[in-house]
Amino acid sequence: MLDPNGPLPPTVYWRRRAVALGSVVVAVALLAWGALALTGGERRPQAPPAAPPGPPVAVAADAAPQDCPDQALRVAAEVARPSSRAGDRIGLSIVVTNAGDRPCVRDTGRTLRELTVSTAAGKHVWSSNDCYAESTNEKPLLQPGQSVRNDVTWFGRTSAPGCAEPPQAVPPGDYQVTARLADLASAPTPFRLTP
Repeated sequence: MLDPNGPLPPTVYWRRRAVALGSVVVAVALLAWGALALTGGERRPQAPPAAPPGPPVAVAADAAPQDCPDQALRVAAEVARPSSRAGDRIGLSIVVTNAGDRPCVRDTGRTLRELTVSTAAGKHVWSSNDCYAESTNEKPLLQPGQSVRNDVTWFGRTSAPGCAEPPQAVPPGDYQVTARLADLASAPTPFRLTP
């Protein structure tokens, strides 16, 4: 194989081998260059720099949601059942609704909202804020007609502001619950505790 045999002089065979080997080397080099070009290895000219930004565009004042004014909000108190047995756990809710015609944001943090249970005559029985002082950061975006609700479980016991008195079981009778968000208060929602 290394010693050429044939009718021609050995230099002819060596020349042919050199040309064949050179062709293979060139073909491999071309394939490698083509593969690099296809995979992004080839340097491309850089894009021209972007034009400088123009002057700032004024945004309409009403584009960002504003705070909900009191007159755009409705606050309601809800009771899970209109009648429960004394001593049962009772689900109570405060529901805040955007009754306005545009989206707005309102702070409904824990210390701003309150549910209060009182007797039918209006005597204080229990409040969700009597023994609770932790504040929260809650500022939901309310679309027109959208509500946000917060649920509380009342254990059927009394409470006093600042937790000043030990809780007592509430006897059967007629009661009402009202909801408050800051200075906005709901109408009372009646419910009954049965023996």
